[in-house]
Amino acid sequence: MRGTKGGMSEFKRWVLGVLGAVVRVLLWLVMAVVAVFLLAVALVLLLLGVFWALLRGKRPQAPVFVGRFQRFTTERVWPGAARSGGAARASHTEVVDVEVREVDDRTPGDSPPRQDHPPGLEDRRP
Repeated sequence: MRGTKGGMSEFKRWVLGVLGAVVRVLLWLVMAVVAVFLLAVALVLLLLGVFWALLRGKRPQAPVFVGRFQRFTTERVWPGAARSGGAARASHTEVVDVEVREVDDRTPGDSPPRQDHPPGLEDRRP
């Protein structure tokens, strides 16, 4: 009698393992179907947007991040690509370092502001 009870628990464990594997495979398939559906919806919306832009006589434009990525890759990742044939020329900008200094907007004849009142809270009543 003891051998059959041990065999039943092993059989239960095996059945539960098989059912768990089947459920995992089914969930992966459902996720794959949902992902393909979302990609199809995105593609249809993209095509509708392009078609709508063409109907209005406007040229479809790439999103801003696409242009930034293209500029980054031509300027930073592949610097020689901008000079090769067929590639668009990248715009070159200069970065200038400046020294920071505080600017006082008083004229030389003005008196210095009083320190007991914070700036911007002056009494301006007539």
